[in-house]
Amino acid sequence: MGKKKQAGEYNDFLDGEKLRDNAEVRTSMQATSTRPEISPPPGRQGRRGGKKHGKGGGGSKRPPLTHFLCLPLVTDSSRPQLERGLNKLKGDLESNSLVPRKAVRPLGTLHLTLGVMSLDETRLEDAKRYLQDLDLHILLRDISIQIIAEKAAEDGTIAENLNAAAMPDTDGLTINLAALVPMQSPQKTSILYASPQDATQRLLPFALALKTHFTEHGFLLDDGRALRLHATIINTIYAKPGGKRGRSGKVSHTLHRTEDKVSPPQRDSRQSGNAKASDSDKDDTQPETCQGHGPDANSWMRFDASELIAKYKDFVWAQDVRIESVQICSMGAKKVWSGGGEGEGEVLDERYEVVCEKGIFE
Repeated sequence: MGKKKQAGEYNDFLDGEKLRDNAEVRTSMQATSTRPEISPPPGRQGRRGGKKHGKGGGGSKRPPLTHFLCLPLVTDSSRPQLERGLNKLKGDLESNSLVPRKAVRPLGTLHLTLGVMSLDETRLEDAKRYLQDLDLHILLRDISIQIIAEKAAEDGTIAENLNAAAMPDTDGLTINLAALVPMQSPQKTSILYASPQDATQRLLPFALALKTHFTEHGFLLDDGRALRLHATIINTIYAKPGGKRGRSGKVSHTLHRTEDKVSPPQRDSRQSGNAKASDSDKDDTQPETCQGHGPDANSWMRFDASELIAKYKDFVWAQDVRIESVQICSMGAKKVWSGGGEGEGEVLDERYEVVCEKGIFE
C-alpha cells in the first residue's frame, strides 16, 4: 500500500500551526453546510468497484481492505436507546418475514465510516501516529467558526455583533440517529441505514475534513464517491443462508421468497472479488473485505423495503449521541461471548477491534 500512494503535501494541525493550517480547511469547507453529500478530493487509486487497475487494462487485483476510519456511536447514553430500537426492528422483521433477523447489525458494530484502508504494519503505525498528532478540537472549532461566519454573511449580520450565545458548543458535538434510509433503490435494496442528524451542520464538514487529510496522506483508499455518513442497521449480506458447493466450486443457495419482494441471488456476488466471502460461512464479517457495502454492494438478497422505510420514517434510534472520538478499527467484527473466551457461552454482541483512538476534546 505504501508503494502505491504517496503522502501529499498537507498541513497537520500540529501545535504552533493550528490557526494557519485550519485557515486552509475553512477555505476548502465553504458551502459544505448546505450540501447533503460532498465528494472527496480526486483519487489516485481509481474507483473502489474496480477489480484491476494499471496501464493498458492490466495490473494487479485491488489490495485487501484491512482497516477503516470511523466515528463511534455507541456510548453509555446511546447504548440503551439503540438496543431498544434494534429489538423493535427485530420484532417487526419476525412478524413480516421480510428479511432474516441476522441481517440486523449487532449493536456494538454501529459507527459512521469515513473511509477504508489497506495498510501493512508499517503504514498502520504511520496512520496511528498521524491520528494522534491531529488536533481534532481545533479542527472542530475552526469548522464551527466558519459555519457561523457563513450564516452571518447570509443573514447580513456584522461579525462584531456575534455573541457567545450564537456560537455552537465547540466543546461538544451531538447528533440524533433517525429513520431507515436505503442504500440503493427502496424497491430493491440490500442495505438500510440510520441517518445522522446534526442541527449545527458541523458533522459532515468535520467528517469530510478528516477524510481529506487521511486520503491526501495515502491512508484511505479513494473510491471516488461522495461521503455519505450512515450507520448501517440492516445488511442482507450478513444473513446469507448455508449452501452446497457444486462442481464449479461456487455456492448455490435456496432462496425463500416472500410475496416476490425478494430478488434472487445475483451471480456477481459469487464471482472473483466476492468468491472468498461467499465461500465462507464461518465469519459473518467476511463481506466487509469485499463488495458487500455501499450503493454498488453485491448481496445474495435484495428486497422491497418501501413499507419498512415508511414505518420508520420518523423513528429516532438515539437522541443526543455525543461524538467524542475518532477511531481506526480493524476490518471484521469480533464476537463477544458471555463466557469471556472465544466460543464460550453465547454471543452477546459483536465489536470491531480499535487499534487507535483519539479523543476530539483532549
